[in-house]
Amino acid sequence: MIMKINKSKAINDAVISTARMQGFVEGFERGFKQGFEQGFKQGIEEVKRKVALRLIKMNFPIEKIVEATELDLETIKKIESEHK
Repeated sequence: MIMKINKSKAINDAVISTARMQGFVEGFERGFKQGFEQGFKQGIEEVKRKVALRLIKMNFPIEKIVEATELDLETIKKIESEHK
């Protein structure tokens, strides 16, 4: 049995498939980048909080902790109250 191939449809299907794959790859790359950046920022904030807690436990003045960690005064006070 010989099959008749519609070249135009085959080409169109291949173009659509390629476009979908490119869209998927581009979306994945954007999502990965955004997720990485967000995770990186969250990691930095967590390190700042850990450093602040250490400095609090070492009885550093709160103003110096704010300066060292770049966290706001309210955040430092909250960390302090959570660990008393």
